[in-house]
Amino acid sequence: MSSITLKNIKKIYPITDEEVKSNRKAAKKRKKAEAAAPPDDGFVPNLQITDEGVVAVQEFNLEIKDKEFVVLVGPSGCGKSTTLRMIAGLEEITSGELYIGDVLSNVIAPRDRNIAMVFQNYSLYPHMTVYENMGFSLKLAKLPKEEIDKKVKEAARILEITPILDRLPKALSGGQRQRVAIGRAIVREPQVILMDEPLSNLDAKLRGQMRSEIIRLRQKIDTTFVYVTHDQVEAMTLGDRIVVMKDGFIQQVGTPQEVFNHPENVFVAGFIGTPQINFFHNVPLSKKDGDYYITIQGRDIKLDDRHQETLKEKNQPEINTIVGVRPVHIEMAKDGFTGKIEVSEMMGSEVHLHINLNGDDIVAVIPTANLNLDSVAIGKDFTFNFNPTLIHIFDAETEKNLI
Repeated sequence: MSSITLKNIKKIYPITDEEVKSNRKAAKKRKKAEAAAPPDDGFVPNLQITDEGVVAVQEFNLEIKDKEFVVLVGPSGCGKSTTLRMIAGLEEITSGELYIGDVLSNVIAPRDRNIAMVFQNYSLYPHMTVYENMGFSLKLAKLPKEEIDKKVKEAARILEITPILDRLPKALSGGQRQRVAIGRAIVREPQVILMDEPLSNLDAKLRGQMRSEIIRLRQKIDTTFVYVTHDQVEAMTLGDRIVVMKDGFIQQVGTPQEVFNHPENVFVAGFIGTPQINFFHNVPLSKKDGDYYITIQGRDIKLDDRHQETLKEKNQPEINTIVGVRPVHIEMAKDGFTGKIEVSEMMGSEVHLHINLNGDDIVAVIPTANLNLDSVAIGKDFTFNFNPTLIHIFDAETEKNLI
């Protein structure tokens, strides 16, 4: 069994007495700034530093199934790499329980966890050939030479790096080095493979190729993958499930489609999806003649049957909301919202428009098939609309999805 269970995992990095005093002073300044700041200025106090230390991960609960590919995704500093390192045993767990299979693994040494890790910087031995790098851990385990040779060559065949087995790392491209690093991990036949932003050092074209390689690799070997990235495109294309993190907390766990179609809060909606979702702030949710409406820049929009049913079941009161509309769901229209095009980015099969709508920057993705390109030139007026079925409505106070 190569399932992983994390129960109430918490990681705190201790700080000195001087740092505690400094943090207390900073907290007082933040409170004064928060009190003086306008309500909607976006000021967010830092809740991650306490007298105990810097809280990197908190209340982390997750069950990863055997042979599942799970991606931890979030912005820098959200705790995703720290969580991965705790699974590997490279970081001590402050509190909580980590099970690998059915074994409580908090105090098990990294070398005894039967886990392999692929790092961002490859970490290849420069004086060893590709073959020697891949077989080094097997040599340390004192496996017979014949078995080492068999495992290394099989891994090289899977990763299509057989022709470079006799080369040194300095003679390899970035993509080749990453394949070697992955090969070094899979020769051990670990029950879990951990990957910490393995593609971040590659250019865009190579990243795309390596994503495909990892997908193919996953189909060839039976093991559990836990993958860390800040790139939501990688998360969407690779993961069976995505764990979206922010400030050490899990924001949402779900399949890529679930997280994209039904984000649980404003953060998830804004983080997942390219281009980023459009937000309309300060949108009143009102009820007229028994039906719910939203009002965006003076236009009343009746919500669709799905939204109506859910809101009526909850007996949702009238509140202020944030409405999210994805760029791909915005369409040209004869009647609707009209703004001025400030940026027009031609992408070939589609054009990305940045539209100034009474001060709001609205991004629209419009297919170029049968499109008069003169109509989407910079400076032109652009009228658009969107299907109410596809919008997301969030409570402006809690930022939780109402549907």
